[in-house]
Amino acid sequence: MKLESTKISFLRPATQRLLIALACVVCPAFVVRIGIAHEPITTKIMFNREVVRVLQENCLGCHRPEGIAPMSLATYENARPWAKAIKEELLEKRMPPWYAVKGFGQFRNGPDLTQRDIDVIVNWVEGGAPKGDEKDLPEAPLYSDEWPLGRPDLVLQAGSHEVASDADERCVITVPTSLKEDRFIRAIDLRPSARSVVHSATLYIEKSGNERDRDKQDGLAADNLLGTWMPGQRRVLLYEGYGQLIPAGSRIKLDVHYRGSGDALKDSSQIGLYFSKTPPSKRVLSVAPVIETNHGNKIKASLTLPVDAEAVGAIPTGYAAVDSLEATAYRPDGTTEVLIWMRPNKDGWQTTYYYKHPVILPRGTRIEITCYVGDSDSESKTSEDPLWTSHHLCELLLAIQQK
Repeated sequence: MKLESTKISFLRPATQRLLIALACVVCPAFVVRIGIAHEPITTKIMFNREVVRVLQENCLGCHRPEGIAPMSLATYENARPWAKAIKEELLEKRMPPWYAVKGFGQFRNGPDLTQRDIDVIVNWVEGGAPKGDEKDLPEAPLYSDEWPLGRPDLVLQAGSHEVASDADERCVITVPTSLKEDRFIRAIDLRPSARSVVHSATLYIEKSGNERDRDKQDGLAADNLLGTWMPGQRRVLLYEGYGQLIPAGSRIKLDVHYRGSGDALKDSSQIGLYFSKTPPSKRVLSVAPVIETNHGNKIKASLTLPVDAEAVGAIPTGYAAVDSLEATAYRPDGTTEVLIWMRPNKDGWQTTYYYKHPVILPRGTRIEITCYVGDSDSESKTSEDPLWTSHHLCELLLAIQQK
């Protein structure tokens, strides 16, 4: 297996966004105060009965023992010191991490957090944050290291990588699939062995010249991106009858962003492939509109579709200096549709946003992407950031009729 490691520092926001956003609203004096305070109990909402279930569904993917977040919220003793911080993070919509602006694209893998869930947390905190009875805790485990979509059809073992206690680096690992024939997948997933240091990952297919020629015959200059992974993100399958091609004998490139957790650890992640059970009628390709103009802080990219297509997902850049990113489709009939509008993503999470329903994009549709980059970061980081120098602002997962 081929393994390369490249040191970076640009994706690490100031002091890890003050402990990955959750702790950013808590000053030392506040931590001490809530640790010793005895607030009156004025609510019937209990941690062990209602609150832990909200956290289980929305937070424990990261905020768990040996998770990527700097604190666990899995028990009352863990969560109680952070009660007011949790409330503010939810009300300010900083947590759970999700950067697509509501109302611009409908997605099926966003957080399940409802207004009722938020009200539960707010009422619990404002009512004194009581614990409740142990007998009310969920019977099932609060979190799991198992594959969210079930056992994959094929599990690939990536090479191990030593992660220093203070690491902030990207490591590219190439993993052979050993497939004897072409296969289509409906999902790809990652299972780290050291969850506390795997911040995020991007997965690519390493294409041969023949595969690139095949993509051109399909009418689109397809890229090699398969998808992204981040802790806590909901995993989904492509629609029935849709699939991404994994050619026979191909290799998968795993690009992992590691962040040290204070201890030197070794990670040996697994890649899981979920095959289509029958040959799909529509093939899903990743396509990146090409940058046309770059004027100061405003960058524009565009793509005109040479074939009928459907958008099944969008993968905006995880570049931390981006203040705003919007992808809009202009159809030949004069209708327009905003495919996604991104607010600032200062934590460097690169997420795949899957649409609830395929977005119809007829031949001749022009897709335009407008991106604004902050002043303080744009000059110092364009020469270092591989996401930036690749000239991809936003990848689109487009489905075309299989030939």
